[in-house]
Amino acid sequence: MPTTTAKPTILIIPGSFSAYGAYDPFLTLLRAEGFTALAIKLPSTQMRHPLPPATLQDDAAHVRGVVERLIAEGEGTEVVVLAHSYGGSVATEALAGLGVKRLVFLSASAPRVGENQIKAMRLEAGFLPEEVVILQGGYMHMDPVIMAPFVCNDLPYSQAYENALQLPHHSAVSFQSEVTQTSYKDIPVTYIYCERDIVIAPEIQQRFIDTIEEVSGSKVDVRRIDAGHCPNWSKPDELVKLLVGAAQM
Repeated sequence: MPTTTAKPTILIIPGSFSAYGAYDPFLTLLRAEGFTALAIKLPSTQMRHPLPPATLQDDAAHVRGVVERLIAEGEGTEVVVLAHSYGGSVATEALAGLGVKRLVFLSASAPRVGENQIKAMRLEAGFLPEEVVILQGGYMHMDPVIMAPFVCNDLPYSQAYENALQLPHHSAVSFQSEVTQTSYKDIPVTYIYCERDIVIAPEIQQRFIDTIEEVSGSKVDVRRIDAGHCPNWSKPDELVKLLVGAAQM
C-alpha cells in the first residue's frame, strides 16, 4: 500500500447551533501550520424552508459525502476529523468504514447505538429553558445574551457575547434522532477534555471516554485543556497544538 508524507486533511464537524464561518479563525491557524483544513456546514444548523428541519441522519449523510470525496481526491489522502460537541453524535453516525485516520472528539458527545443526543447527555424533559432556547417552527433558537457565559465561560462577557451571536438556531429533530452505528468502534480516537466546560461537564466527557473504550475495546488518547466548551474561541493556539499532535499520530 502506498505511503505518504503529506499532512492529513483536517475536517471539522461543528457543534449544534454553529453558523457557517464560526470556525474560520481556527481554520486559519491550522492552515498556517500547513494543513488543508475545512469545516462542514451541517444541514441541522441551517433553516432549509421549504424542506423540513434536518435530522442527525441528514447531517451524517452530508459529512459522509464530504469525507468520501476528500479521500477519493488523491492517492494516499488521509483525513482526520475533529468533532465538536453535538458534532460527536454526527461523527459517530457518519464515519464507519470510510478509512478516516483519526477521530478527535472536542468535548463531544459519543452516543451508543439507539441513543439520541438527549439520551446520550442524560438530559431531562424540558432541559432547554424557554428563556434560553425557544422552540419554534421545528428549530431551537438560542438567546445569546443568556447563553454567552455558558458556551464561553472562560472569556470576558464582551467576547463571549460576540461569539454566542454565531449560535442562532438548530434543528430540534436532530437531537431526537437515534444513532444506528458507532464509528468510534473502529477508528483511533483522541478525546480533547475541556476541564472548565459547563455545557458538557467534565464528568459527562469522562463518561463518553469510558463509553468509547468499552465499545471499541481500545484506549482513548486523552488530551486535556484548561478551557470551557469552545477552546477554538478562547484558547485557539493551545487547541491547535493538541489537534496537530493528534493528527500526526
